[in-house]
Amino acid sequence: MNLVTRRSDVLAILQRLRAAGTALFSPNGELAAEIEGLLIGAQRFADRHGLAEVPIAVGMTGIYPDNAQFRKISTSCVTRTDLGGFDGGDVREGCEIWLRTLGVYESLAGADGRPRFPAVGILPFIDHGWATDPEDAAMLHDPSVVERMAIIMHDASKLDEAENIRLTAAYVARFGDQVVVEGAADKIYDPADIARLKLSRDDQLSTPGAVEAFVRSTGVDLVVPNLGTEHRSVGAGRAERRYERELARLIRDRVGPIMALHGTSCLEGRVGDTAADGICKVNFYTAMAVGAGQKLYRILREREADVIDGNNLWINSESFGHDVRRRHVADVCGEMLDALGYGRLAEGSRS
Repeated sequence: MNLVTRRSDVLAILQRLRAAGTALFSPNGELAAEIEGLLIGAQRFADRHGLAEVPIAVGMTGIYPDNAQFRKISTSCVTRTDLGGFDGGDVREGCEIWLRTLGVYESLAGADGRPRFPAVGILPFIDHGWATDPEDAAMLHDPSVVERMAIIMHDASKLDEAENIRLTAAYVARFGDQVVVEGAADKIYDPADIARLKLSRDDQLSTPGAVEAFVRSTGVDLVVPNLGTEHRSVGAGRAERRYERELARLIRDRVGPIMALHGTSCLEGRVGDTAADGICKVNFYTAMAVGAGQKLYRILREREADVIDGNNLWINSESFGHDVRRRHVADVCGEMLDALGYGRLAEGSRS
C-alpha cells in the first residue's frame, strides 16, 4: 500500500480517473477493521482486473455534527450507550491515531517479504473539516496534518455565502499549493432553520451561478454542491433525497469536472455514470457502516446461546467482530469500484 499525499500526484490521479470515465472512490474508514476492509477489497479488485494501481481516498471527519469521527476514536472520548452522544474526546489526538494507523499498512509485508497490498494507493483526506469549530480549525491549520493529507475539505457551509468564500479563499491562499482543497459551495441549513425559514427542497439546492462564483472566488480544486442527495439536509423524508443530474451537468458546464458528490445512498448503487455529469470524487460511508453493523448484529443474535450462555471466547473476542466488519467492508469496496467503473483503468494501462 502506498500513501499518496503530494498535491501533484493527487491531481494526476484525479485526471487519470476522469480520462477513464470514473470518479475517485472516497469512503471514510474509521479504525483498523474498516481500513483493512478497504485495502483488501481494493487489492482484490486490482488482482481481478490486472491493475497495477487502484487509487482510493480514505477519509475521516473531525467534529462534524453528523458523525465526529476523529473525536470519537480519541482515547478520552466516552460514547453514551443510550446513543445520546458522547463526552470528552480530542480531535487532534484522533487524527494522529488514524494517520499512524494508515502508516502501519504502508509498510506491511507478507511472509514472502512482498507488500501486502501492492496495488493500492491510499489518498488520506479530511472530510467536512468544520471550519467554524476551534478544534477542527486548529487541525486544518496544523502544518504537520496538512503535509500528511491528500485532500482537505474546508467546510464553512454553516456560514453565509460571503463569509464562507472569505474563509475558504484564505485557506486556499495558505495551503492550496500543498494540498488539494475541497470546499462547500453554499450554505447548508440546519433542520431547525429549514423549518423556521420555510425553505423548500428547491430553495436549498445549489445554483450553477453561485457555484461558479464560489470556485472563482476561492480557488478550490474541488467543490461540493448541493445536488439533492443526503448531503446534510434538504428536508424531511427519504423521498426528498434524489440526485439532480441535470443540475450537476449545468454546474459542470460552468466549472468543469471538479465536483465531489456527498450522499450516494439515494442513488442505490447507480453511481457509475455520475462521472459524465462532472463528478470526480464520490464520498461514501453510511451504507457501508450500517450494513457491517447489522451483519454483526444478525450473527450475534443467531448465536445468542454461545454469546450469553456459553461464554464463548471465540465469538466474544474483539477479533471476531473485527473480521466480520472487515470482510463486509471489503465486499462493499469491490462492489463500489465495479459500480464506479474502475475496471476501465485497465484499458488505459494497455493503451
